[in-house]
Order: sequence, then structure tokens, then C-alpha cells
Amino acid sequence: MKKLILSAAFLGLGVFGFAQTTQDRKANFEQKKAEHLQKMKQELNLTDAQVAQIKALHESKAAERKQEMTAKKGDRMQKMKENEAEMQKILTPEQFKKFQELKAKKMAERKEKFQERKSANSAVVK
Repeated sequence: MKKLILSAAFLGLGVFGFAQTTQDRKANFEQKKAEHLQKMKQELNLTDAQVAQIKALHESKAAERKQEMTAKKGDRMQKMKENEAEMQKILTPEQFKKFQELKAKKMAERKEKFQERKSANSAVVK
């Protein structure tokens, strides 16, 4: 019994003692990027100008990826609206109303589960 209690205590200390916040993760990510650039500089014998160019390239590619994600989101939203318009043509007004209610309920459930996972992940140690 004592072993069980001690195990639970150590587990609790481990999980809560090493939990990282979002800011810590972002700072850690920035540090890893800097370390990666430094490692590339050493291994490839890069000049400071080359390092600056590589850093600028990485930043521009990251911005492109973010822009592509935003564009894809817009496309998804458009397709969802088109699908909903087609569903409205097929269903009766009562059925369509119920369809929208069910969809809203499922969206709320997904959002709740996402929030639960997000809060659980913030307490997990990497």
C-alpha cells in the first residue's frame, strides 16, 4: 500500500513539476531554431551573411505555409457552404432545421473535447 501511495505521489510530482507553458514551448522552439542555425553554420562553415540568408529563407517559407493554411481554410469553408446549400435542396425545412441543430451539437462536443485535450496536453511533459 505504501508503494502505491509513493508511486502516485512521485507520478504527480513528475507531471506537475515539469509541465511546460505555451510560452515556454515557444521560447524552446525559438532556441532550437537558433541552435539548428548555429549547427549548420559550424558544419557547413557558413558565413554570417549566409546564415542571415538562410534565416530569412526559413522565415519566408514559414509565412508561405501559414498563408497556404489560411487559403485552404477558406476553400474548406466554401465547400462546407456549398454542401449545406445542397443539403437544404434535398431536405424538407423541418429536416434541415434538425440537421443544423445536430450539426451544431456535434460541433460543440468536438470543441469541448478539443479544449479537454488542449488542457491535458499543456500538463503533459515532453
